[in-house]
Amino acid sequence: MDQTPIVDKFSDLRKVQDRSVLFVDGRGASHRYTHKELLDTAQSFAGGLLKSGVNPGEPVVLVMTNPEAAVITILGCMMLGCPPTPVYPPQNLQAVPGFLSFVKHVADRSNATLIISEGQPHIFLGAIPHETKTIRGVQKFETIFAGNTGGDLPKSISNPAAFLQFTSGSTSTPKGVVVSHQGLAANLWMIREASQMDTKSCVVTWLPVYHDMGLIGTVLNAITMPCNLVVLPPLAFPKRPGLWLELISEHRGTHTAAPNFAYGICARKIQDTGNLDLSTMTTFICGAEPVIPATMDDFVERFRSAGLRPGAMVPAYGLAEATLAVTFTPYLRGMAEDTVDRNALSARGVATVLDGTNSHSVRIASCGVPMAGLSVRVASESGTAVLERQVGEVQILGPSVTPGYIGDDDATRTSRTPDGWLKTGDLGYFSGSELHICGRIKDVIIVRGKNFHAHDLEIVASDVPGIRTGNVVAFGATHRQSEVLIIVAESRLEDDPQLVRKVRNHLTETIGVSPDEVIVVPPGTLPKTSSGKLKRLETKSLYETGRLFRKKSKTAGYIEALKSRLGFLRKRK
Repeated sequence: MDQTPIVDKFSDLRKVQDRSVLFVDGRGASHRYTHKELLDTAQSFAGGLLKSGVNPGEPVVLVMTNPEAAVITILGCMMLGCPPTPVYPPQNLQAVPGFLSFVKHVADRSNATLIISEGQPHIFLGAIPHETKTIRGVQKFETIFAGNTGGDLPKSISNPAAFLQFTSGSTSTPKGVVVSHQGLAANLWMIREASQMDTKSCVVTWLPVYHDMGLIGTVLNAITMPCNLVVLPPLAFPKRPGLWLELISEHRGTHTAAPNFAYGICARKIQDTGNLDLSTMTTFICGAEPVIPATMDDFVERFRSAGLRPGAMVPAYGLAEATLAVTFTPYLRGMAEDTVDRNALSARGVATVLDGTNSHSVRIASCGVPMAGLSVRVASESGTAVLERQVGEVQILGPSVTPGYIGDDDATRTSRTPDGWLKTGDLGYFSGSELHICGRIKDVIIVRGKNFHAHDLEIVASDVPGIRTGNVVAFGATHRQSEVLIIVAESRLEDDPQLVRKVRNHLTETIGVSPDEVIVVPPGTLPKTSSGKLKRLETKSLYETGRLFRKKSKTAGYIEALKSRLGFLRKRK
């Protein structure tokens, strides 16, 4: 297993002449780099960082909207030994207050000294140095980059962290995962081995580089292979989903990755497949959120005429604490699944296989086998490994597992078992050597003595016509000293008086539980992480504090977003 820090390979990568990195802006314009040109550009940026007063080894926070600038910045920071911490930019004005709060949290926890920004978010960051412990300034990418030639960089890297990944915060306060140079190199090697990526491969991606699947699984993997890489801006996908597949067709792509929802969007919205050729694709990775077998089926069926091989679908499982990947579907095998008894799964924690589907069955996709070099086990609450097809906590051990959470010794300590395994907090079971994920430990809801997985309830509620697929949150709330079941679902038909009844009846008929309350809200109401995961904990908090039903005016977010900026101006006076 190769664990050589990737920065030590840059001199060899500069010799590559016949592979390139192409940045496409979504409107037809593009900018191509050879590997040497990209690395030389990143070195120039690293020289600019030195001139701006950043010392080698100091963490920096990145808020970037342009993938080209973000990749150059990340590579430049790594060359200087300054662990970059990418932060997702706000998607709209209403999201700015939460974004600023998150940036402050990241800066304080990571002890970063500089924020590097680009694009519109820069105007909101001026007050941050006055509200954090270690940030000395906020600088634009263009300012740091202008007029620098690279110069001499440190011969060795003093900081053991390659970069920092802050967890999504979908179930708890975001924690800063330390990704070591050796751990990053090990996980990149694992992914390449599992996906059989080589120098003839072509990776096409629209995933944001502030997300581990985008940064590690696609961008860094392709650059360090080295192979061809085509990069789209993240916002290009929702505006025009077909462009992703068109670029795969045009550049004869072989590898890509996306969350489950992206495959569903493509299957629903792309009707004309006549001009697409997906026959070169060997690896459509599906991860970052639960894999829904029906979505995979729809995607394969929609693009079969475009040459898509069913074996190219690759459900996978991973998490930031493992650097990225933990399990992977065998090469060109395609998706495998279990159809199990829903009641046995919820009540006894046993995955009992059924011969066919019925109202009490549930399809669970296999997420594949453990990556080479990683050990994976499913354990009981007492910490002992459980039998095959018994549900327990997924735990991992290996060279790509994080050494811990930055600035949080308590979280680091409690994340480990006495014998050193990392506790993921995910529930799953093994069928043979293949791992199936069932949900999160914290998302088990106990209603009238029976256990229900939140994700299971959400999938069933999503089946109701009019409910937006993948936009349902289920959680338990305490009422009169007992737990009650709450379902919050997005719909464009929120004013339909029959929709609540339909959701309640469908859950009762399918799972055997009647929600205590069903709330139908307009699209865009449910809070999500940067990677599109629903935030159950935040949704529950909004519900319990009565804020879930409050609609902001169009200008409210803008006014709140300017508060920090105005405070900064007053201080300067």
